[in-house]
Amino acid sequence: MNSITRHMTSQILTVAIVASVILCTAVVLQQSIRFIDLIVNRGLPASDLAYLSLLITPRILSVVLPVAVFGATIFTYHRMQTGSELVILRSAGMNSFRLAKPGLIAAVICTFFSYFFALYLMPVSSQELRTYLSTARSEIGAILIKEGQFNAIRDDLTIYARRREENGDLIGLIIHSEQSNGDQVTVIAQRGAVVNSPTGARILLANGRQQTLSQGELHDIEFEEYVFDLVEEQQTGPELWQQPRERFLPDLLSPSNSPGDVAYRGELIAEGHGRLAQPLLAIAYVAAGLVILLKTEFSRQSNAKPILAAVAIMVGLLVVNLGLISSAGKYAVLIPVMYGMVVAPTVVALYLLARPQQFKRRAKPSELQEI
Repeated sequence: MNSITRHMTSQILTVAIVASVILCTAVVLQQSIRFIDLIVNRGLPASDLAYLSLLITPRILSVVLPVAVFGATIFTYHRMQTGSELVILRSAGMNSFRLAKPGLIAAVICTFFSYFFALYLMPVSSQELRTYLSTARSEIGAILIKEGQFNAIRDDLTIYARRREENGDLIGLIIHSEQSNGDQVTVIAQRGAVVNSPTGARILLANGRQQTLSQGELHDIEFEEYVFDLVEEQQTGPELWQQPRERFLPDLLSPSNSPGDVAYRGELIAEGHGRLAQPLLAIAYVAAGLVILLKTEFSRQSNAKPILAAVAIMVGLLVVNLGLISSAGKYAVLIPVMYGMVVAPTVVALYLLARPQQFKRRAKPSELQEI
């Protein structure tokens, strides 16, 4: 890599990083609105909002990064074009493909990072986010149990306390829970206390009874002491079903035979192929944009037209790719088309960049007089 290529590549990457931070921050702030309820109504510390925002960042970056490197490439080359730097480089013997090399290198680097985000960081952070929110809703909701009210800790858990004493103990407790297997559990106790444990929040109950309705039969048990787990029940084995964004690539491309995986088999496979195809969009975006900028005649009077054309191509590729990922879950025949819509524009753009520039011959003065 010569000094010119290295300099241009560093410029593109610098602008891409800044653009990624700005775009990602804007999207994260918009997505973080759904966490405000945990802070305002459930007492989640405001400092935890930053951690939750960090957990959703990899999923956003996997989409934002290709767009950012495209914008950085267009910005850098257009600035060099208006400053006549590209004209000087062409005069020095650099053809279109050599001029496009820094942008393509930046796109390849972006593609590697996009794969890292999509194949590793996104499932890891999504799993952590799900676990954290489940625990936070249970623990914080339990701490903020209001006396004399039915408190919905989760969709499947409601707690009533007649009174809260100064030391935090709860008097006159009623707890109703719906289990994942369909059983309904109601616990009545004279008193209880919320405590934290390594596995999450619990309520220590004293002097009460537990009634369980299972398959139409009622089971009644009296107790002197009882521990009720507030953390959402963690399913295991065949009952576990993870969202597509929480899965690693092998789990997406080869779903299990569990009922959930069988029902959503097409969507899981489409998501897996989408993670393989989408990062390649960075190269397609940049290659197509560079063809527009480097292969069209530059005019200061209409210098915005190539940029608008490049942006239109980028948006078109993005929309088509997202549509194919969504539709491929129902129509598996679209999976090869998904790859084709990424690879074909890239190959065509690289061919056009490598093809020798065709210059128009200017008419001689004598020819103009004859006309």
